Amino acid sequence: MSSEKNYPKTGQRIPNGMLQDNYPRNMWWVAALSAEVTTKPIARWILETPVVLYRLENGNTAAMYDRCPHRWAPLSEGHVVGERIVCPYHGMQFDPAGTCVKAPTQEMTPKTAKIPAFETREAGAFVWIWMGDKEAIDCEPPDVGYQVDPQWTFMSGYYDVAVNWVLVRENVLDLTHIPFLHASTFKQNDWVTAPDTYMDGETICYEQEFDLAPLSPLFCAGMGLPEDKPIKRKQIGRMPTLAVSFSDWNVHDPAPEKGHRSDFVMRGCHIVTPSQRGRTHYYWGAAFDVPDLPADVVEKTRKSVIEAFDEDKHLLEKMQAQISNDPRGLDYLEVTLGADGGGIKVRQVLNKKLAQEGRSLT
Repeated sequence: MSSEKNYPKTGQRIPNGMLQDNYPRNMWWVAALSAEVTTKPIARWILETPVVLYRLENGNTAAMYDRCPHRWAPLSEGHVVGERIVCPYHGMQFDPAGTCVKAPTQEMTPKTAKIPAFETREAGAFVWIWMGDKEAIDCEPPDVGYQVDPQWTFMSGYYDVAVNWVLVRENVLDLTHIPFLHASTFKQNDWVTAPDTYMDGETICYEQEFDLAPLSPLFCAGMGLPEDKPIKRKQIGRMPTLAVSFSDWNVHDPAPEKGHRSDFVMRGCHIVTPSQRGRTHYYWGAAFDVPDLPADVVEKTRKSVIEAFDEDKHLLEKMQAQISNDPRGLDYLEVTLGADGGGIKVRQVLNKKLAQEGRSLT
């Protein structure tokens, strides 16, 4: 008797395409931290495409396909002169539109030597890239101005995660895993009920209020609160695009010490960018509405956040590998729980965007 009968072929009711190309092109994705992009070109894989990122001498950013059309040398190994990027192999020069404007080894510039170039924008602490149809650009990157606002203290980190980006996106919208996967790091053990999720236009939102309880030790130092003090908190989350989501910890101290604040906000930021197949650039941010936090507080908070997010990375990579190696792949029973409202909406938004681009998940 075949053992296949033990594995019902139900598959995903709403597909997320995590084993295939499931990357919408016509939207803004994060390409890099602004600080990473200088006049020294850097290489990055984005949407399964090799991209070279660099800054012109006038300060603007540029991005194009990272292969010279002559002998396919990576332009990221070249250098920038003014508004041109120079190929390291034979010195061919390309303007920001990807057009070859000089071929030093001959008098005539080859008219066919043109490289796909991509639109970029700087917003907040990041450089954003549009990999799809330029004619379809109908918006700017999400508002992340708080990241460079002097009234906030912003810290960030980066992971190269060996998972499809959807797994990361679903993970950060599923808050009920925190008291289990992060029991020893977040220590926010009252998060066992699912928040209400809803759509505000095309933005996925959730809100949830909690009774008096100690705040996660990850964020106490940034707010100057002791780790054992009961506080009130309201969690407000937004995912304005598939690329980025925010999680606001609105904290109220009902009994502040004399001269101390009673209300704080810590804004978590989760940015995902598809890399090569089955890999994701994950940028996280933590911002406190407190200016100029001391360096030791920033470092303590950063280390604590990394310790917690290492737990996510470890388990998500195990999940991706298991699903990828299992011959059944996505053709296996997937149970949806009440806490999956955010994740379901992610898949709905994803499928809608792919349909708009004439693509679908199978």
